[in-house]
Amino acid sequence: MLWIIQNTMKREVSQCPVCDAALQVTELSCTACDTRLKGTFPAPPLARLPEEHQRFIEVFLRCRGVIRDVERALGISYPTVRARLDAAVTTLEDLLDAPAPQAPPTPPTGGGEERRRRILRDVAEGRLDASQAAEALKSLGK
Repeated sequence: MLWIIQNTMKREVSQCPVCDAALQVTELSCTACDTRLKGTFPAPPLARLPEEHQRFIEVFLRCRGVIRDVERALGISYPTVRARLDAAVTTLEDLLDAPAPQAPPTPPTGGGEERRRRILRDVAEGRLDASQAAEALKSLGK
C-alpha cells in the first residue's frame, strides 16, 4: 500500500491518506552529508493551509499580487479573487492565532550526552533559541 501512495501522490501531503488526520514531520535529513534529525517538527503555517488556499496563494504570488493577473490566470472575477484571498488570509490568521501543539518537555535524565541531545532537540522544536542553547551547552562542560 505504501508503494501505491508514494507513486500516485503528486503533491506534498499534510493529511493522512487513510484516516485524514494531520501528519507530522518526524525526520529531517541533509541531502549533502546524510545527517538525520529525528523529533517532532512543527509544519510551517502555509503548509497547514487547505490545498485550495495553497494553490491560490501560489498563483497570487506568481502574479506578484496583481489581482488583474490573478483574474486572468484563474479565469475568475475580481470579487471572486478578493473572496478567495480573504478566505486564505482568515484561515492563515486562525492558524497563527491558535497555539502550536507542543510536545511535552523531556525530563532531565542521564549524563551529559543525553542532556546535550535534549538541548539540541529543544532547539529543533523551537523551545530554545541558539543563544539559550549555547549557554546550556557551556554549562554542561563545567
